[in-house]
Amino acid sequence: MHLESKTLVHRTPEQVWMFLGEPANVAKWDRGVSEVSLKNSTAPLGPGFEFDTLAHPSQRGLKDRGRMSYRIKDVDPTGHCTVQLTSRDGNARFFKMAEWRFHVEEAPEGSWVRCVAVFTLRWQYLFMAPLLYSARKAILIDLELLKRSIEDQ
Repeated sequence: MHLESKTLVHRTPEQVWMFLGEPANVAKWDRGVSEVSLKNSTAPLGPGFEFDTLAHPSQRGLKDRGRMSYRIKDVDPTGHCTVQLTSRDGNARFFKMAEWRFHVEEAPEGSWVRCVAVFTLRWQYLFMAPLLYSARKAILIDLELLKRSIEDQ
């Protein structure tokens, strides 16, 4: 499945990347994340860097506090980054593969930020495809929160 959305941020691409390049900022714009934990905080930020996200306190009943693990797969200085899901339990169990691709392009008014969620469901969870497709506007909602977070700095 491939879900995509974009928003215009009134900041330069460099400012957008500075914000996006800090994993701790995920909690400022992703509605499902309350906290970010760095797995290898001494490693340089870039391909191979790993971090976890934790769900909000209202979701604390989730196994392992709703922990999801991620790895930065690649970073291209010309304007994109890919973050892949590495955990396989909790809500991650639904996915055979999942990654988020961020693209930042210069615009006269600032920067276009595009997020593409690409994932493959495990065969036993294929019934969830229509539900996930119907929730595709969630990416736009999070991108609007990202926009506000960056512009409010």
